[in-house]
Amino acid sequence: MKIFTKTVLCLIILILATGAGNAPAEGRKITRTVLDNGLTVVVEEDKSAPVVALQMWVRVGSADEKEGEYGLAHVFEHMLFKGTEKRGVGRIASETEAAGGNINAYTSFDRTVYYINVPSTGAEVAIDILCDIMQHAALPEDEVEKEKDVILREMDMNVDD
Repeated sequence: MKIFTKTVLCLIILILATGAGNAPAEGRKITRTVLDNGLTVVVEEDKSAPVVALQMWVRVGSADEKEGEYGLAHVFEHMLFKGTEKRGVGRIASETEAAGGNINAYTSFDRTVYYINVPSTGAEVAIDILCDIMQHAALPEDEVEKEKDVILREMDMNVDD
């Protein structure tokens, strides 16, 4: 838990698309703002499709783990989808799907990234869900064992040729 709490919320990327027109690569409008709390917000507006893609990048990955902590970043990645103070197990996915979107995450060597893609009409729901899991994750103990099995199966798939 120490790894996660000391480096949470490093970067959020918000790509807003509201419909009509596609700017060429050299004309991309990207703004970067660093908030007082250190959170970096990057916004790129692309009006080529009516969708919103939100990403929360956390500066924690497998490289940050020490002996006895191996796999912790990946476990946290899974556990953040298991509910919050106001959303029970399964509700995060069901609310995202009800808004027409999908939610997922991945853990790499130096980061863990949580992302939601929704139609632009679901932007408020997506922002609320992503902020909720980042700030109010419940981390129910009874779900940890289930997720360990899921993670072990994922690892097996990576070495299955």
